[in-house]
Amino acid sequence: MWSVSGSLKTQAQDKNTTFLSGYWEGAFIVENTQQPIKIQFYNEEGNWKCLQIMEEWHPQFGEFVQAVSLESTNRLKFKSGYGEANLILDPQNLEMIGSIEKSDPPMSIHLKKVPSPPPPDYDVAEVKIQNKETTLFGHLHTPKFQPAKTAIILSGGRGCYAGNTKYDLYAKILRSYGVTVLAFHKRGNGKSSGDCSTATIDQLASDLQACRQYLRTNTPEIENIGILGSSAGGWVMLRAHEMDPFDFLIGVVGPSTSVFDQQMQSMEYGITHFDLEAEAKEPLMEYTRMMFKARPNKRKWKRFQELLLIAEEQDWKKLLEDTDIPQDQKGIENLWVRRHKYDPVPMLRDINVPYLAIYGEEDWIVPYKENIAQL
Repeated sequence: MWSVSGSLKTQAQDKNTTFLSGYWEGAFIVENTQQPIKIQFYNEEGNWKCLQIMEEWHPQFGEFVQAVSLESTNRLKFKSGYGEANLILDPQNLEMIGSIEKSDPPMSIHLKKVPSPPPPDYDVAEVKIQNKETTLFGHLHTPKFQPAKTAIILSGGRGCYAGNTKYDLYAKILRSYGVTVLAFHKRGNGKSSGDCSTATIDQLASDLQACRQYLRTNTPEIENIGILGSSAGGWVMLRAHEMDPFDFLIGVVGPSTSVFDQQMQSMEYGITHFDLEAEAKEPLMEYTRMMFKARPNKRKWKRFQELLLIAEEQDWKKLLEDTDIPQDQKGIENLWVRRHKYDPVPMLRDINVPYLAIYGEEDWIVPYKENIAQL
């Protein structure tokens, strides 16, 4: 049986949650400075969520969805880019006021409710792309205003991670210039099937070919299809182009050297970058060569373990990725550099489509001098 006070509390909570739904604008405030933010609160299958947009942040991190916890009839909390936000709802003044937990210096947050914004000038649609037994999941970003009849497929860097294809950095920027963008989860990640831990460069390159076929079938208005490859995704991009040429290529710190040369160069630069002792060079370079050439036998497995102990002592283990470290004797054959062993130099000698290569002057992993010289 409901009590009067319980009924009133429920009514107040319903009123406040209805009031919460919609669009809010405001700022994080610290020491008289402001970081603008826009938030859309919405209920999805009984759970409150908020889409946070901070356009002045680096775009890759400035748009994301977080769960919202309703602490009482007029209090709520959610994670933000600056930490846990605690706010008090004020329905009368159409605002929320709160603070960020454990912020130093103290940071407050203030939001005002605003009308719904006009519809976006782009569409974002979920896509599923079949490549033999592998299903790739992602999002197709299609501009509505002055489309350029050009599409770019995104090829992500090394490692097994899904990424947020709906709010992808490159897709957000490129679609505003009329470019259609296809962002997808690498096989074995997120909602894509397959096994990322055993994927080879040829398999990943074939996924890019499957993405192009999807665009040809489903976006007949597109006249030019290219790839934007980031970091190790640049090798995958070049391998895919080698299989069947694309219309243009963009590499963002995508190596033009072989995987072997890049690994050897980055280790040498890494010694300087992390200010390691000179004595670290010899065992580090031995370890790097072994990643490519060591046979999967007991003697080499033992040597890997010995060198990893030295790596801890000399502090160069931080230069290695997890997939540079075999977990057992058989794992030597499955190291990332072996599954992605590739040399783009022969193909680059004969490339005859536009190719934009972007490098970073302070990048020790893909050193610009060696890569520009190779190009």
